[in-house]
Amino acid sequence: MKLSLNKQKEKDWYSLIKEIAKTNGWKFNGWFAYKAVKDYFYEANFFTSGIDNSISGSLNFKPLIIDEVFWEIVDLEDNKKKPLSFRGNGAFVISSKNVFEFNQNVIPDNLNNDINNLFDKINIEVDKIQSTITDLDKFEKYIGQYPSKRSKWVDCDLLIMTSIVQNNYDKAILLLEYAKKERGMCSWGFGDKDFYDLAREYCQRHG
Repeated sequence: MKLSLNKQKEKDWYSLIKEIAKTNGWKFNGWFAYKAVKDYFYEANFFTSGIDNSISGSLNFKPLIIDEVFWEIVDLEDNKKKPLSFRGNGAFVISSKNVFEFNQNVIPDNLNNDINNLFDKINIEVDKIQSTITDLDKFEKYIGQYPSKRSKWVDCDLLIMTSIVQNNYDKAILLLEYAKKERGMCSWGFGDKDFYDLAREYCQRHG
């Protein structure tokens, strides 16, 4: 079935974003570019609009160890063997922390330059993060400094996991109790338990 003019344009744009992502040191899967830099996972999401000639999206990151310990808690350690991209689009992963969002109007005849400029901005932000967020303490402070615009529970889950990774089980349990009381069930259910239940049990075993 032939695509509409705008849909074909968007498909062509994604192909170009993928190509430019690779030349900038990123891999690409579906709608997002991703890579690991030292101990961190980065993902840059892209959404194209052929109607208003724009590319929007966001840059996000998280420590690699957060998903690894999360998978231990919920007994999904085989996920550690999955491709790196799974940390961005997998069903059972901790959401990454947002760094910045973009919504850029593009000129179709200048699209290559516009996308390259966008990756320049993204790479500059990655370099800033790498030079300032050098350990989990600084990552934790970053979460507090820049609250999530999507949902406070994104930040809460990251803080829970950061505390557990740092063996600060008492703090993690306090955060888990707060989340359980205020939110109830979390996004991940495992039989009659959810992530909050399993994380609490993990903290009690290791604390």
